[in-house]
Amino acid sequence: MVNRLTMSRGSAGAARERVRRLPPVRQPPPAAADLLALARRRFLRGERFGVEDLAAELGVSRATAYRWAGNAEQLAGTVIASLAEDTFRRALREVRGRGAARVVGVMARGMHYIATSDAYRAFVARDPQRALRLVASKDGPVQQRTIALHEELLAEEIRRGALRLPVDAHTMAYALVRIVESFLYADAIAGEQPDLDKAVDILKLMLR
Repeated sequence: MVNRLTMSRGSAGAARERVRRLPPVRQPPPAAADLLALARRRFLRGERFGVEDLAAELGVSRATAYRWAGNAEQLAGTVIASLAEDTFRRALREVRGRGAARVVGVMARGMHYIATSDAYRAFVARDPQRALRLVASKDGPVQQRTIALHEELLAEEIRRGALRLPVDAHTMAYALVRIVESFLYADAIAGEQPDLDKAVDILKLMLR
């Protein structure tokens, strides 16, 4: 019994020694996705972010960070486009129905989520003109991605036989997105209070 106990203790000690001798687990080096994730977290906390301070936090060179992100405007556009897609996917999961009702429901819910986001309101309030340039420019990733997502939704409903359009899906998606932008950012564009209910009414009329 004593011998077995001694051997057991010896075996346990040897195992602990082997564990201590194992090389430390190396974390993978930061990548472009880590920079985007960090920028998204900053945005959602309502904080400003720049390429250089994100590089410092990640422990990469500024040259590397700029190669990943482009300039500050490009990074901000990428962040907002990714969050806009998340919002669209969330609304898509939550809305039931088919045809025009589904399309309008997704857009109405998406508008609500954006309009009630503290982080997004802070972003627009800091510099309304810059915000408009980022989210409503035909050359930026936000509008391009938003139109593409809604074009996919329209095309899906057409394939299901639940929707007929007087124009092609891309043109309708462009028009719908521009309507949403004009109401979401009415205060920055025309000094008027956003009225999302009116926006929904117009979307319904366009898809009748």
